[in-house]
Amino acid sequence: MLWVAIGPGALWVLESADGVKGLTGKDRAEALDRVRGRAIAIGTGLIALIAIYFTARTAHAALASSAAAQQTAAATEQGMVTGRYTAAITQLGDKDSLDIRLGGIYALERIATDSMRDDPVIAEVLATFVRGHLEDDDARRSLPEADPQRYRLRADLRAALAVLGRRSHDNNFFHSDLSGLDLHQLDLSRITLARTNLVSADLSGADLHDANLYFADLRGADLTGADLRGAKLGGTDLRGAKLGGAKLGGTDLRGVDLRDADLRDADLRGAKLDGMDLRGVDLRDADLSDAKLGGAKLDGMDLRGVDLRDADLRDANLRGADLGDADLSGADLRGAKLGDADHEGT
Repeated sequence: MLWVAIGPGALWVLESADGVKGLTGKDRAEALDRVRGRAIAIGTGLIALIAIYFTARTAHAALASSAAAQQTAAATEQGMVTGRYTAAITQLGDKDSLDIRLGGIYALERIATDSMRDDPVIAEVLATFVRGHLEDDDARRSLPEADPQRYRLRADLRAALAVLGRRSHDNNFFHSDLSGLDLHQLDLSRITLARTNLVSADLSGADLHDANLYFADLRGADLTGADLRGAKLGGTDLRGAKLGGAKLGGTDLRGVDLRDADLRDADLRGAKLDGMDLRGVDLRDADLSDAKLGGAKLDGMDLRGVDLRDADLRDANLRGADLGDADLSGADLRGAKLGDADHEGT
């Protein structure tokens, strides 16, 4: 192209390639300029294509190098995680030192935070650790000064439970024996405790929202101030349980045995209690606004100070109930039994 643009090639192209001959003077000069212009345009295009080609090759090589570097970094990082995980598991299995086991538990929590891919595995490892050591001779420490039937869970097992509560997994403690244990203020949300023995356990202030407590035995358990919103409670035995100030808003309590349970000041807004026999339950000052109590047995109960605003009390039995200071504004009382006669209106 250089030969055409600035050398004698322009005349050859004009006469041989284009077949233009016999031009003289100005016409010939203009024709040659046009040939040279075409040559320059073609040459410029070729140079651009060559530049694009080499730029693409350079970029591809850079990407390949970057990908290789990322793979190397990922492999290095995973190798480091594996090393940390192995060391933490070794600590967790130490039979002689409580401090070393605690270090392993918190090291596993840190790994789970740093490596999301390992989070579910670590959660299961910690759950298995707790389940496997619940029957150890030293797993429970008696607290005779507080309650001869209550025990403090060994520190490493309690720490593992606390870590599990901070994770977002449905950790399974199905059919475990946690009776009498001091589990107060632990985060046990979303944990599966179905058919678990929690008799006389201290769960005061515990976070149990969305926990699976189907058919769990919570007789005499202390759940004062516990958060049970959204908990699955079908078939749960809460006889004699202390639920004062507990959060049960919107919770389905149908099928739960609440005989002799203490629900004073409990938050039961919107809770489902349709058809339940609540006689013997202490509901004084509880918030039952918007609760579903259709057909419930409340006869003879002390309901002083209970908030029953907008509650559904259709067909409920309230005969002989003490409703002193109870707020029934907006409550649906159609068919409810009040005093000696059925209530026909709202």
